[in-house]
Amino acid sequence: MDMLPVEILEEIFKNLRYRDLKQASAVCRFWYEIYKRPTFLSKIVVNFKNNLNSETIELFLQSECMYQNFRFKSIPFYDVTKSDGIRRDDIYVDKAIIEGARSLLAKFCNCIQMISFCKCHLERQTFFELLHSISELKVLDIEGCIFAGEDTDCTLKLPKLEKFNFKYPEDRIQRIESGHFYHNLANSNCNLTKLKVQLFIDELFDDTDSDLWEQLEAIAKMVHQNQKTLKSFKIDSFNEHALETLLYRNNELQLEKLVLGEFEIHKDDKIFFNFLAQQKKIKKLDLTIESSLDPCNDLYLKAICENLEHLEQFFYDISNNSDIGLEHLQKLGKLKKLVLTKKRNLTALTEHCFDHIYMPNMKSLGIDYIGLPLPAVQQIPLSFPNLKVLNLSECEAVTDYTMPYLIQLLPSLESLDLSKCENLTERAFFGSARINQLRKLKDLVLDRCDGLTDYSLETFDNPALRSISVAMCHRITNVGWELLCRRCPNLIRLNVSHCCYFDDESARIVVTGLRDLEILDNFQGSSLDEDAFIQAIRSSHIA
Repeated sequence: MDMLPVEILEEIFKNLRYRDLKQASAVCRFWYEIYKRPTFLSKIVVNFKNNLNSETIELFLQSECMYQNFRFKSIPFYDVTKSDGIRRDDIYVDKAIIEGARSLLAKFCNCIQMISFCKCHLERQTFFELLHSISELKVLDIEGCIFAGEDTDCTLKLPKLEKFNFKYPEDRIQRIESGHFYHNLANSNCNLTKLKVQLFIDELFDDTDSDLWEQLEAIAKMVHQNQKTLKSFKIDSFNEHALETLLYRNNELQLEKLVLGEFEIHKDDKIFFNFLAQQKKIKKLDLTIESSLDPCNDLYLKAICENLEHLEQFFYDISNNSDIGLEHLQKLGKLKKLVLTKKRNLTALTEHCFDHIYMPNMKSLGIDYIGLPLPAVQQIPLSFPNLKVLNLSECEAVTDYTMPYLIQLLPSLESLDLSKCENLTERAFFGSARINQLRKLKDLVLDRCDGLTDYSLETFDNPALRSISVAMCHRITNVGWELLCRRCPNLIRLNVSHCCYFDDESARIVVTGLRDLEILDNFQGSSLDEDAFIQAIRSSHIA
């Protein structure tokens, strides 16, 4: 790589994400000098929070770097306290903030690719004027924003827009008002590949003349206009009527990623089955079904497993499924990642729920089910023998006995999450099989494991570990931090959030003992002094 011309390296770096680009910059001084050029700094996401003052605006106006990504959070483009209602004429806009944003976006209008508005107060007409001139925009996020003023007939001209994310504000009335934005985007001529929106079906079908029904039609129009390019679609609060209106009528729609949050079936499950038969290319599915037709939901899981043969990632709520329903999972021969959740205690799985499943191609398994029986946990290595990622957080059946069993039968694990497993004691880490036997383990999460002590960390003799999280583990003192530094010298990330015995001395031990440490998470407001922590970092680098 060092022998390559600068121009070739620049072309390679241009294709990296900012996170990867930043890591590459640390390889050598030569690469760092390339990274520092404005071409690459433009990938930084510029965050504006709470206010836009003239000094900040002037700083960016004078910058030589042509920034591509902007995020506005909690910016009051209009004054809510002085404005008379949401859709009245008396909207008190903050002219200074608006003019600042206008000049800022005007400078970067030809290079901006992503804009995010989060919890901002936006006057409709002004908002559309701000977006009007940004011709290169590819990503638009609007989350929890409060819109004011009358509706506008403006049509957004965003020909290169690929991803759109819209999330309602929390207030019930404001949900309806802000949703009018759907109409404006529906008239835009773009080529969406990813669409993420919200609806509220409980309210929607009480009155077919409501604004919420109009929003459904607007979203359906967006889906139809982009059916040849749309690959990823997420929508919350759903039922079979909305499914038919939005997705099933689009014959050319071939999704690869689909998220249906709180999908409710009450009258006609054939709509759902027909939809599955049409969408053969889905590779990632995140689905929660609430059905009054099949109390066990086994029919729906069967239909998914029989129709979506290309499925590689599956996130599913099993609250309404039985053991028999889960047996259909092994029909998904290409499945690599499976996450099963059980948020409600409705249909209980038995200790034999995994007995008739064998999926050797499965690489990642997560089970969010506190009451999973002990024999079912013991069956996991037999049913999924080649796991690299295992998440059993909060599982009560993970005990001092089951943990060595999992370690022995899953030697290829690269990531293990046993957070909130309250039945783990100190004995779990001194058993016949220990963490240090997982020679490929890179990521270990043991948050809120009360059994984790100073001397437990002595058994973590594993140079492969790169990330450890022990948040809210209250029995670790400086003795333990020293042991951790010696046993896991190659850590690049350590999470010690809310560890009550992590103080200034602990910080010094960690930053001096872990030379490759890049991220130290310490969210808590502990006794750690920020100045002392910075001084410890400086001292470690000098040493």
